Amino acid sequence: METSAPLHSSCVTDTDAPAFDAEWQRRAFGVAVALSEFGHYPWDAFQRELIAAIGAWEAEQPGRPSGWAYYDHWLSALEHVLISHSLVDEGELRALM
Repeated sequence: METSAPLHSSCVTDTDAPAFDAEWQRRAFGVAVALSEFGHYPWDAFQRELIAAIGAWEAEQPGRPSGWAYYDHWLSALEHVLISHSLVDEGELRALM
């Protein structure tokens, strides 16, 4: 069994077995964690963006939410934190999408 290095102390996640359905999800997870570990933003800034992204999605859902896609919200949060911490230009990011 492969062991991994511990995540940043303020990163709260399932460190034993984060689950990914696609390679882009694994990469988005890794980018978010690595940029925080290297000091580009505090982990709680990412957590706040993730909570906001999920909250906005839930507010748009009538009744019981369907179509839940956790890593879509993760990616949205990552985009917002990258822009708000001037790690990427919003226009350039939108052009890539």
